[in-house]
Amino acid sequence: MTPELSIIIVNWNTRDLLGPCLASLEAALAGLPAETIVVDNGSADGSAAFVRREFPGVDLVEAGRNLGFAGGNNLALKRAGGAAVLLLNPDTVCRPGSLAALHAFLVATPRAAAAGPTLTDADGRPTFSYGNQPALRYHLLGLLGSHRRRWPPALRRVTFVRIPEPGDPARKVGYVVGACMMIRAEALRDVGSLDERFFMYFEETDWCARAAAKGWDVYHFPGAEVVHLEGRAAARASDFALAQFQHSYRLFVTKHRGARQVPLFRAVMCLEYGLKGAVRRLLSLRRGPAGARDAALADNFRRLARLQMRGDVAPTPPR
Repeated sequence: MTPELSIIIVNWNTRDLLGPCLASLEAALAGLPAETIVVDNGSADGSAAFVRREFPGVDLVEAGRNLGFAGGNNLALKRAGGAAVLLLNPDTVCRPGSLAALHAFLVATPRAAAAGPTLTDADGRPTFSYGNQPALRYHLLGLLGSHRRRWPPALRRVTFVRIPEPGDPARKVGYVVGACMMIRAEALRDVGSLDERFFMYFEETDWCARAAAKGWDVYHFPGAEVVHLEGRAAARASDFALAQFQHSYRLFVTKHRGARQVPLFRAVMCLEYGLKGAVRRLLSLRRGPAGARDAALADNFRRLARLQMRGDVAPTPPR
């Protein structure tokens, strides 16, 4: 049977998360014909053997090394046969019926190049799911911090990243988070594959920007929910993750805004993160879990501010 949907999961040393993710797919598809392709990026935790043993119906591709998110997905895209393709993180669990609903929305929206669901944490609380294309104004407004909560809803939505709110309709957005992004195969052929210069972060933002430049739309669809377990990670991000995010951000700005804009972005972000770090440091004086979380966030913001002072932040990817 020709699949309606090709599900691609790029895995690197996340075997314990990969099992629940794969196990959730049957109920999420609700009978929608689909194929599942897992690309293992040279994991050392037995992920490939686990997939072969526990999920024999999955098409396993062993890359042999860490190709990154874009490289791993591009490897699978060459063999995907569905009329739509789902890029799915292994740290997700798809709710029953979610992928069928997202697919139905994509099919019913002719100019939709891609659509993403509402992402939630393990407790069902919405988390970062979509956003606007990067712009300096979002960082300038970010200096206002928590005071923005008092603004009208329309102004509160003027941010780079967005958390869905109850009652939100389906809407056109700048990008959807690549943890779960469904792409129309026709649009993929028109726009092209992911840019592998983005080893991690901003590859989906870049693809959505390229789709928009060709006249396609990108949608957030709240009628589907997928659990994204990224929130289980400690508030303190790894040095590699922070540096890679900034490196990819500069690459995105250079590609879509011009190299001359990079110093402006760095200056504004240095100010934004420095101020947020100082505020969080004060809040960390509180006792208990909230204070500990604020201390970790203060440290992250301070590290991000320091990264803006470095001309070259490209990290060495883990292998």
